Amino acid sequence: MNAPYPTAICVLIVLVGSTGPAFAADDRIVPLCFDSGTRVVCEVAEALSGEGRSILECYPPGSRAFLWFLSLFPERTRIAGIEWGMSLSLGAPRRELAGFEISSLPEWCVSQYGPGAEKYDAIVIGSPNGAVAHLSALLRAPFLTSSFGLAIRHRPIDPDDIGSYAAIGSELAEEILKKPGGSSIEVIDHYDPIHDWPLVRHANFLRVKLLDLPDSYRSFIRDNLAAGRRLILIDCSYPWPEYRVAERSYLQVGGLGAISPEEYLERYNLDLPLEERRESEWGSPEGFASSVRSFAEENGIDLLEIGYDRPEDYSLLTYRAYLACPGAREEDLMIDSFNYQNPRTNIETGIPALWLPFDTEDTLAFAEEFLRGKTFSRIYLTLVPSFAGSEDTASIEDWMELLSSHGEVFLLGIDPDAFPADTLAPFDFVRDMNRLREERRLPVPLFLDVDDLIRILSCEE
Repeated sequence: MNAPYPTAICVLIVLVGSTGPAFAADDRIVPLCFDSGTRVVCEVAEALSGEGRSILECYPPGSRAFLWFLSLFPERTRIAGIEWGMSLSLGAPRRELAGFEISSLPEWCVSQYGPGAEKYDAIVIGSPNGAVAHLSALLRAPFLTSSFGLAIRHRPIDPDDIGSYAAIGSELAEEILKKPGGSSIEVIDHYDPIHDWPLVRHANFLRVKLLDLPDSYRSFIRDNLAAGRRLILIDCSYPWPEYRVAERSYLQVGGLGAISPEEYLERYNLDLPLEERRESEWGSPEGFASSVRSFAEENGIDLLEIGYDRPEDYSLLTYRAYLACPGAREEDLMIDSFNYQNPRTNIETGIPALWLPFDTEDTLAFAEEFLRGKTFSRIYLTLVPSFAGSEDTASIEDWMELLSSHGEVFLLGIDPDAFPADTLAPFDFVRDMNRLREERRLPVPLFLDVDDLIRILSCEE
């Protein structure tokens, strides 16, 4: 052990004792801050209001000091420290389900958008992903998500023990589905011990997915969509096999990445029927899409549907949308990833974005295909610090090798020596985004008219 470590350990022990309460979880059952759906809603709200803390909304007071000291240690210790923090702060205790109301989830979503001075020319609704966050920001349109991630704590388990995880999740889903409004949702217990093993060890990650348009969404659309304007339905049909646990209760093993569903199910399997369904994180329930269509027809609202098979397809659309905006810096590119994004920065600086679902080998291949034949003056890159060390994560060296042949690369919030276990990444990311807005702010932020979006879509046909 190098000389600084004994001193750092002593300081860390004191720091943990003084900041431990800062890591205590909020016991209320609310959408998980790190979840992709939550982040899309919050990032769009920040882009519309010009105010927010981006990914730092997920970090409690006192966490920066703890994470700074943790950064002094070797990777193994950093990962152990992150897991310890997650054991204290991740999710809500099961007893809180007693007071949980399903309606609180869509009500939370609409509450993120304060009353505007004018009504919106568009409202986006449906499948959440980072590309949709960019598109909503360009349109100056709120986004209403069809899915909500919840984390419910359990006793520590072996992340590879799918049986224990499934048993706990089945009971939790049953309790949720028995509540008022349970017939209007489905619950998917998402199990990914490869990418999310610290989460799996300490909590069940449940996605509550809307099958019907809730009253809070109906009221929000009626009250806030300008007459004659568009409701935009994002209807992603990305498929994945899921175990059917009970009526409207499912368990999904794994998810989008470089590891196939078949590989996951060879390692982790249950004696339950498998169904090919729309994927937990990126897919939109067919019932929800049907409900949106019916609502639009009944209320005389023009509906624009954008349906793709994969979330990356929305990334390509959004990139074209950026280029269609007057003032876009076509010579530049920002590649952001999962929940490390800030569309506010892109629309205020004019830097077009290409969003990636993760930083795995398949997304590296997607980026390589996108970049073929293209060169840029600057390529800004940010990646998610996974801390899991999953087998399909592309290395920072792979990313640099690819991108450097297409332009000068600028890292945002990434310490190459610490990645992917970079404890300070969220703070550095927000710092770099703030700096970028200050240095490259446009006189007028980018804006995309709905008619321009329709023209872009018509070129695909």
